[in-house]
Amino acid sequence: MQSPVMNDSPCQLCNDLTFKSGCPTTRHDVSSTGKTDFGCLSARDDSQVDLARRHFIAGIASVAGVSALDGFGFLGASAGARSVARATDDNPSRRLEDYPHIIDAIPSKDMHRHFPLIVDACAHPGTDYLFKVPFIIELEVAKIWRESRFEWDAISAAGAAGLQQLMAATAREYGLTVIESAEFVKLNECIAEYRQVRSRAGATRQKLYQLAESGTGVMQVQIIDTMNQLRAELRELDDQRAGAYQDLTLARGAYQEKIRSMSVDQRKKTDSRFVPELHVPAGVKHLVKGILECKKFFGGPVEMNVWRGIAAYNSGLARVKTWGGLPFIEETVHFTRNVVSDLTRALEMKYAYSVGDPALIAETRMRIRLKEPYFMYVVKVGDNFFRILREHIMERYDLTYSEALRYIRDEHGNTVNPDDMSIIYPDQQFRIYFPCTL
Repeated sequence: MQSPVMNDSPCQLCNDLTFKSGCPTTRHDVSSTGKTDFGCLSARDDSQVDLARRHFIAGIASVAGVSALDGFGFLGASAGARSVARATDDNPSRRLEDYPHIIDAIPSKDMHRHFPLIVDACAHPGTDYLFKVPFIIELEVAKIWRESRFEWDAISAAGAAGLQQLMAATAREYGLTVIESAEFVKLNECIAEYRQVRSRAGATRQKLYQLAESGTGVMQVQIIDTMNQLRAELRELDDQRAGAYQDLTLARGAYQEKIRSMSVDQRKKTDSRFVPELHVPAGVKHLVKGILECKKFFGGPVEMNVWRGIAAYNSGLARVKTWGGLPFIEETVHFTRNVVSDLTRALEMKYAYSVGDPALIAETRMRIRLKEPYFMYVVKVGDNFFRILREHIMERYDLTYSEALRYIRDEHGNTVNPDDMSIIYPDQQFRIYFPCTL
């Protein structure tokens, strides 16, 4: 596959070098009008855009180890997972414990703090999000996990903030307050400075590459002198970039400290992106809006527009429409793939739990590569150890008695001695593992 070719000059919007067919960064600053200018994507033939996008997706997919379709749609999911994706619940529970499939798929320790807010935002009586996107709760959890790891005070190096990682301009579109305090202004100045230095370093590095590739085996002295001069400039710019990033890190930390020191009421008046009760509904609305806009623009069912909506959330709806789908942005590709992967795993587990077969739950955990693919068997009245072993391991997986003993443990994961199992009690528990996992 041909490597992406870089432009001679940096993108005027994001202050970074662009691939020949698009800008590799996301979360650009917006103009004074509040609208993003996608100058790096303008004046491009549709056929060229589509060809370049196909090449880029193929490259990313080969690195990720998936095909483009399996990575960005539900085509890689089982029929059972696709069936539960369409199931709706008009009155979903607010208790995370009632969503074991989400707990299995998303390894977050902080999710429980904000989960009721997510359910409330997705199932708000004034909206029909659950009808339009039936799996919106699972999708929201997956998205927030990839955006902020459920840290309410998270701030990205681009200035996106909060659980939902909304930029200031986007947050204001949904009625959130973002005051330009001294710390906020300082943070944005540091972001702009870092981008400018990074852009200059990238442009200098690109010139150096071009000169290195311009020779045919014998380089002129003038070219060698120019290359040495560019190397010296690049070393200086790299030092400046490191300093600019340090300033950005300090400014971000200072803004976070100010936010953390505020009461909830103060945060509402200063930057309500750090108030989950306000921020979560705005992020849900922004995501659903992107998915439905993509469905309207591209056609097809909502399931096949999920990945487009996620990409739009990360890089902007205009860019998704410009590229006819997935933008030519590496970060967006990986973000989209990761969110859809987490969503698909959650739906696979949801189907397994809905069937109610403990063995299927363990098998699904194994198939989608979740940790500890076992299920807990609770001893019933009249059970004996050999019957449990025979019915749930030996007969199901065609194993001998000695082989089956490898896949049963006590409730704490310790090896079981069958000689000590002549008497077992109701409600006693055993871990039964999917074969080949131990």
